[in-house]
Amino acid sequence: MRWLKAIFWAAVLAVVVVFMIQNLQTMNQVVQLSLDLYVKTFTVSIPLYLLIILTFILGVVFGVAYTFKGWLTKAKEVRAKNREIKQLKEELDSLRNLPLTEEKELAATQEEKEEG
Repeated sequence: MRWLKAIFWAAVLAVVVVFMIQNLQTMNQVVQLSLDLYVKTFTVSIPLYLLIILTFILGVVFGVAYTFKGWLTKAKEVRAKNREIKQLKEELDSLRNLPLTEEKELAATQEEKEEG
């Protein structure tokens, strides 16, 4: 299975490299991005390939942050459940160590009936 993954990702990388080489002229075009805030206008000129890479990296960062938030929530739930399990085990152990008073009372009642 590990080899299949390696072959798959190698094929994906090869396709990306071939795509970049075949579209090198297009990818080197400069793209001008501007943000008009009515008070000030910000303008940036960057190559298209850099814009694509930065967008991908930004998506990965947001995806990891979103996943990490969910992971923290689940980890908190697991800790709470583990505390509850520990508490219930301690309660069960303490109940196991109690003398069985009902059996003693039942035995005493049966002895009284036999004597009487």
